[in-house]
Amino acid sequence: MARECIDLGFYISFPGTITYPKNDAVRDVVRSIPVDHLLVETDCPYLSPQGFRGKRNEPARVRLTAEKVAEVKGLTIEDVARVTTLNAHRLFGIGEIDQATKIAYAIRHSLYLNITNRCTNACTFCAKFKDFTVKGHQLHLEHEPDFDAVVRAIGDLGDYEEVVFCGYGEPLIRLDLVKRLAEWLHSQGVKVRINTDGQANLVHGRNIVPELAGLVDSISVSLNAPDAETYQQICRSSFGPNGYQAVKEFIAEAARLIPCVTATAVTLPGIDIDRCRKIAEELGVNFRAREYNEVG
Repeated sequence: MARECIDLGFYISFPGTITYPKNDAVRDVVRSIPVDHLLVETDCPYLSPQGFRGKRNEPARVRLTAEKVAEVKGLTIEDVARVTTLNAHRLFGIGEIDQATKIAYAIRHSLYLNITNRCTNACTFCAKFKDFTVKGHQLHLEHEPDFDAVVRAIGDLGDYEEVVFCGYGEPLIRLDLVKRLAEWLHSQGVKVRINTDGQANLVHGRNIVPELAGLVDSISVSLNAPDAETYQQICRSSFGPNGYQAVKEFIAEAARLIPCVTATAVTLPGIDIDRCRKIAEELGVNFRAREYNEVG
């Protein structure tokens, strides 16, 4: 029912009752819907969160509800606060949209870099065809940032577990910038990951994976399909039928040279995830299924 409401353009709001120990059914709803369609509320003066049950509820206790959402979704309280603030803006017109994080943006304990909105695919499931929001961050670029602009956007690296080249585009289109930034990040003692569609060798007309060796600690490659025909139907590669084979070859080459390689697939209806997992195993890499309609 919640998903049907979201398909109609509604938001789903949750009160403090999601903190009640026996309310697993509602927490399952929280778990299964995109956080970009989620709000939190107090329902005060009623239904105080666990620990205050039987007492008068008040707005300050909405944080307890947000903390439970963060726990269920595997996010930080800061992630939930940012996303629900943006959702409240969209629904009620409260506040303003912040684009200060369009180049460097934090999710959980990682810092992500959005260095291009260009991509070699036009995936049917890509959220940027609706808007450029990821976990409350607005990632539309008016122009592509250079090295200095990215470093300024990063600012203090703090305690991030890793820096991830991702964003709403294919980062390896800008290979030279990725290499320069990765070298700088390593000099700062930071681990580097790249999320890619795996078609960079076709983009640059050569095998670029050796150029990443020693600069990249891990790489996540979007396999997305068990065969070339299905891949082209859902990913719509600009390279046509050659795209899927290039992705598999990229994964195999990365497995030789990059310490940690993961092939991923979005759980689109009709996609044989088990076959995708088997292909990843045959290529000698890890596999992860990515939740459909959950970005970031």
